[in-house]
Amino acid sequence: MSEPHERDESKRSVLGRAFEILDCFAGGNETTVSSICERTGLPPATVHRMLAALVEWEGIERLGHGRYRLGTRIWRLGIGAPQVRRLRELAQPYLVDLHVVTRGTVYLGVRDGSDAVFADRITRVKPTAGSTRATRRMPLQATGGGRVLLAYSDDAWADLQDAARHSDRLAAMMPSLRTEVAEIRATGIGISRNDGLPGRTSVAAPVFGEDGMLVASVAVAFPETRIADPRTIVGLVLGAARAISTDLSRRSGRVSF
Repeated sequence: MSEPHERDESKRSVLGRAFEILDCFAGGNETTVSSICERTGLPPATVHRMLAALVEWEGIERLGHGRYRLGTRIWRLGIGAPQVRRLRELAQPYLVDLHVVTRGTVYLGVRDGSDAVFADRITRVKPTAGSTRATRRMPLQATGGGRVLLAYSDDAWADLQDAARHSDRLAAMMPSLRTEVAEIRATGIGISRNDGLPGRTSVAAPVFGEDGMLVASVAVAFPETRIADPRTIVGLVLGAARAISTDLSRRSGRVSF
């Protein structure tokens, strides 16, 4: 029988390997066993075994074609982190008010690498199978709230431009995205048509912390048939985002991401 300290060393080794594997998914990237092996130096048998355990735990999700991504439990843990929870608690009254006056779905988004994680969602509409994941995590460029985060994140914008050099799909998006990002930076507001779903419009604005740094985005999404001219609610969205920013600056302690 092994000694207690030997068993502890073994557990630490297993945890260390699991952490190394999870690090490969930083920024919400999808990845493969071969890529994980290359990055960690772990043998394929070990990676397969660890991934199987993480999939069972729901920390990793298995996709088709041998690809994996972070699972729902990781998102729940992240959204439950103290700094995100404090932001949600502070922002929620403003988000609820914004939902009531616009009758749209209101999102509070925070940036995680190249993705937007939607830390809160206020709506009366039951999410569909196609919209469930969109309320949790999407590439920054994929939604109006994410594009606001992108506009105020120089490193993410530089990374996206670099990625577009190697992706025809991204390259095709860049001209219109470049125009939209420039408008967001100039006006402090983002208006997006066909946002995530056909016929859906969103209006989004940034939230800043006490040091003037970007903290989050607030977005309202709605069918274009409900609000014909999204400019009519720009003031409401800006007002909510600025009120949250003001409250953050008044609170002692810094909410950082």
